[in-house]
Amino acid sequence: MRSVVAGPAIRTPRPGPVFYDKTGKRLYFFVIGAVVLGLVVAVLPVRVTPLVFDPLWTVPTNGDSGFPRRFLAGAEGHDVPILGNEDNEVFGRVVRVDRRRHQWNLVDPFTNELYRVADDDDRERIGESPYAIDHYGRPADRQLMLTFDDGPDVEFTQQILDILSREHVPATFFVLGSQVVLHPDVFRRIVREGHMAGNHTMFHVDFDDHTDFRNRQEIIAADRVMRATAGYASRLFRIPRGDPDNNALALLQSQQLGYLQVDQDIDTLDWKVAGGGELAVPALDGRGHVVLLHDGGGDRSATIRMLEKFIADAKSKGYTFTTLAPLLPERYVPARDVEPYPADTAVYRTLQLAEEAPGTLLGVLFWLGMGSLTVMSLLYLVLALICQYRQRRVRWDGLDDNRLPAVSVVLAAYNEQNVIARTLSELRRSAYPPGRFEVVAVDDGSTDDTLAILHEVAGTWPGLRVVHQVNSGKSSAINNGINHASPTSTVIVTMDADTLFRPDTVRNLARHFARNTHGKRVGAVAGHIKVGNRRNVVTAWQSLEYISGICVTRMAERLLNAISIVPGACSAWDRTALAQIGGFCDDTMAEDCDATLSLQRRGYRILQENDAIADTEAPETLRALAKQRKRWTYGNIQALWKHRDMVFRPRYGVLAMVTMPYAALSLLVPLLFMPLTIVAAAMSVAAGNWQSIAVYAGFVAALHMIISVTAIAMARERPWHLLVVPIYRVIYEPLRAYLLYASAYRALKGTVVAWDKLERRNTVSVFVEPQSRRTPMLGAQQ
Repeated sequence: MRSVVAGPAIRTPRPGPVFYDKTGKRLYFFVIGAVVLGLVVAVLPVRVTPLVFDPLWTVPTNGDSGFPRRFLAGAEGHDVPILGNEDNEVFGRVVRVDRRRHQWNLVDPFTNELYRVADDDDRERIGESPYAIDHYGRPADRQLMLTFDDGPDVEFTQQILDILSREHVPATFFVLGSQVVLHPDVFRRIVREGHMAGNHTMFHVDFDDHTDFRNRQEIIAADRVMRATAGYASRLFRIPRGDPDNNALALLQSQQLGYLQVDQDIDTLDWKVAGGGELAVPALDGRGHVVLLHDGGGDRSATIRMLEKFIADAKSKGYTFTTLAPLLPERYVPARDVEPYPADTAVYRTLQLAEEAPGTLLGVLFWLGMGSLTVMSLLYLVLALICQYRQRRVRWDGLDDNRLPAVSVVLAAYNEQNVIARTLSELRRSAYPPGRFEVVAVDDGSTDDTLAILHEVAGTWPGLRVVHQVNSGKSSAINNGINHASPTSTVIVTMDADTLFRPDTVRNLARHFARNTHGKRVGAVAGHIKVGNRRNVVTAWQSLEYISGICVTRMAERLLNAISIVPGACSAWDRTALAQIGGFCDDTMAEDCDATLSLQRRGYRILQENDAIADTEAPETLRALAKQRKRWTYGNIQALWKHRDMVFRPRYGVLAMVTMPYAALSLLVPLLFMPLTIVAAAMSVAAGNWQSIAVYAGFVAALHMIISVTAIAMARERPWHLLVVPIYRVIYEPLRAYLLYASAYRALKGTVVAWDKLERRNTVSVFVEPQSRRTPMLGAQQ
């Protein structure tokens, strides 16, 4: 047993960890920059196009947005008086009661225009109220004015227009601005075919639930959209959900903006009937009517069926059809062929982008994700099978013990008293030629009994060399172990203190360095790590992940010489190659990934050996799993950023042209668009459209099942792993979201991140080798 003190490290000094921010201010600058950018995006359109939010129809007095609420507040305690014949008069307006000595004048609160003088019946209804709602406008007898709300709809509005065109019936459509943005061609058809259009707000809002600014913009934006879409200017307005008598705020705010509120006197109630239901044809009494129907907002099949019957019935009774034109004062007649203002076009384009961009973006992301997932998964599957076939054909019979390279197994340990003895015990059973194998265990300043246990084991095992150093981190410990390895060792095998090697693991790793590689030197060989503590759902999930990741992904990458990570828990490295790259660097938290990419830069071959098996202790709780994976994810991001200049450099082959760009996209795309995707999915489910989500989940699960079946067969693993497939994404997706944003936060914060070591439980199951394959322990040989 030899115990030595720390020697010089093999690594090249580094200025600091990747993403390290010595000023400590990067995160603050990022937040400030994001806020400033948000303000610019929000405010710039207002500054550039100041007229966007201005009303298109101005009033002489009381034009500020807060006036309607103040006006209505002055009448608190009074019931709103209703004047006129509310059963058959379809226009509504708020009037101020101007009490004179001999008469009460009903005037417009914005223009002071005298509408009319109150009669005795009006006075009795008004009482003490300072204002009232006045109804007026009655269609002529046997005159029908059909009105349609909530469109235009690409399906139902088109069908309604076909009927109206065939029957030569004009109508009035109260459109939603958002629907005009989505279906501009349908709106243009409405105008082109001679129908009238009115404003039904942008998004069909309840005015009492929103601010004055929002309510005004609901009307103004819809107006601008109509102007920009078809050069159509309309001052007709209908309150969403109707009932102006109980929506005095909406009535007054629209009136303040210069619009005429249009009601109805026959409600078909088609909005209550599902598409498969039947609507009763409204009864006609010889009087003129404004009829309310809907061409949007749901399945309007029942409306369309009833409409044909209604038109036929009305015609048979001598009714004629018209738009609202015969009732309208001249100033409220919509204008056609209006030249849109620049602000109209700006609003339309902005809303068009807001309406279409998320759906388009989600569609692109969906098909990009589905396409890349399918193509890459199937491609990797085929490549892995080819690689597996080639690997199985390799004959190792001619490789005798004398040709195997001298190996030093380097093990870094920090506070590993619970597992270190068992790890060394299993390692001691390695079937490797005497005199060509040693173990260098480096105690990295442990504060428990790790060092004492190492000395105790070394006392009975001459092949174990113990090195002690002041706590300096894993990379430093491994480099120190390499420096204290036997000068004759040409291969360095690294392992973790909680990982159990099987008897043939070291041999199966090292043999690749003795094989003819046709001039291209092997730089590193990755082993096959398996979860050795499959005790619950969390570890079973990890077990399946390890199997599929190693047997499919890494085997495919081996065929293309595109492996980017050789896991330090079970791997072999060419000692000369390690010296060329300065050993394992401590400027990332994924020193194994960093070293692998450094070797790839220098043209070394990186291999995967599935018969070099090691059983590791995986985290047994979600919290521990997240803690471990946060370190892995952040470290891999650091390594990818450190070697970013390799990307799209043909000299580095498939690794640089495919593997690294795909890895970067798999980080950036979810980081940027995952919130949008989650919100869209939630809205889709809330709207009852869960089928598309189910189809996507089913497709992903089916693809994963195919990969898992193949991987399990390649690894000769137990089929029970397939039970994990249905719940795999339930763990994976939330974990991925947490890891991405936690890693992004770490990178922005730029502080030195601690190793955050996991608690060792010593729960790895012992691998029992068949009797026919057992070999004497190295300790006995030496």
